[in-house]
Amino acid sequence: MAMKIGAIAEQLGTTVRTLRFYEEQGLVQPRRTPGGTRLYDEADVARFAAVLALARLGFSLQEVAALAAVRAQHDTGDAASRDVLARLRAMDQSLAEQAAAIERQRCDLAQAQALVRRCQGCRQRPERAVCDQCEVSHGVSGSQVLQLVWEAPIRD
Repeated sequence: MAMKIGAIAEQLGTTVRTLRFYEEQGLVQPRRTPGGTRLYDEADVARFAAVLALARLGFSLQEVAALAAVRAQHDTGDAASRDVLARLRAMDQSLAEQAAAIERQRCDLAQAQALVRRCQGCRQRPERAVCDQCEVSHGVSGSQVLQLVWEAPIRD
């Protein structure tokens, strides 16, 4: 069943321009009618979805394109599978590092939320001279994200 690119973009939560760009990069190659109209099938939608998923996780289009083309670069399934596995392992390692960074950030956010909740109900003006006198302020230095929220220290 042929689909229009607008419907695919809507289904995948992206823009037509993004999908056209992926097509321009050779990541998806739809069939065309004799008149030149693009015909997208389920396999094209699946490729678009795979490219989008990887791009949304931070993989560059160069990395995605290299992965997409890897099998065609080899003469045997054995060589291709070894290359694909090496690339997939590297991608998995990258995601594991991202997941660890995300978990560290989530812990920092949880700590920040706990501290900020303690400020609820405070009637004082939220400025360094006042907040430095509060015990809540002492926990701010332990939270990376709260370094953005609290005023910068007054320098002499």
